Amino acid sequence: MNKKVNIALLVALSVVLTYCSNSKKDAEKAAEKKQELEEFVEEQFEYPIPTSFEVTKMLQDANASYDEAITNNADNVDKYETEWKKALNLGVYGADLSYSSTFDKKEESVAFLEASRKLIDELNITTAFNKSLATRIENNLENKDSLILIITESFYQTYNYLNQSGDEKTSLLVVSGSVIEGLYITSELIKASDYNADLMQVLAAQKDQVQKLTALMEKHAQDTNVKKVLPTLRYVGLFYDQLGESGEISQGQFEDVANSIAEMRNEIVG
Repeated sequence: MNKKVNIALLVALSVVLTYCSNSKKDAEKAAEKKQELEEFVEEQFEYPIPTSFEVTKMLQDANASYDEAITNNADNVDKYETEWKKALNLGVYGADLSYSSTFDKKEESVAFLEASRKLIDELNITTAFNKSLATRIENNLENKDSLILIITESFYQTYNYLNQSGDEKTSLLVVSGSVIEGLYITSELIKASDYNADLMQVLAAQKDQVQKLTALMEKHAQDTNVKKVLPTLRYVGLFYDQLGESGEISQGQFEDVANSIAEMRNEIVG
């Protein structure tokens, strides 16, 4: 069974297995098979890393501020024409939406939501959840906890839809855009804070995200679009390897990796 199998097909198969059973024993076996199939789907398509909300929550806890200038202007969405740009910037806007929502920036959140919706439509990611996403978010702008849950579920739904459609590479590009934007926001806030130690720790804490994502991207290392971001992710991974157990980052180390992150991010959003 490969990853392109559709969850609806699996569920339908399990139902057939259940109803075609002629004995209690057969029914029990069918139920076990149904559970195995559902567990397979959950395992295969589970969102691979924590969402960008974890990063923005750490930034808030470190007493960082919201800086609109370091997010990707929502008006830029109209200039993304290639599929790889759309996928990566869907991830970027997802991270920006997490950032603005975490810091209770309602107007900015709505703008990033609209940009994300446009890219979701253009990438033909049609899920029932995404169709009602705007309404649900607009109805919960005053409730940050509910808003975070809704946006997080949207991340999961988008990732699952792409994987179930056999489009794992696109799903990983979306995740890459989110991770790179999280790294970029963190590094820009570090610069503005004159290398604040707490914010440096937020950057260090993103090590697992980068390593897990890089390992997933390596499976598609020969893909033209994956090649656009994988070298930078590898370089950032090497940066984390040099930190050791302490996780302490020197100013020199930071400046090297921050420049690479900024170059990649600017290529994505430019």
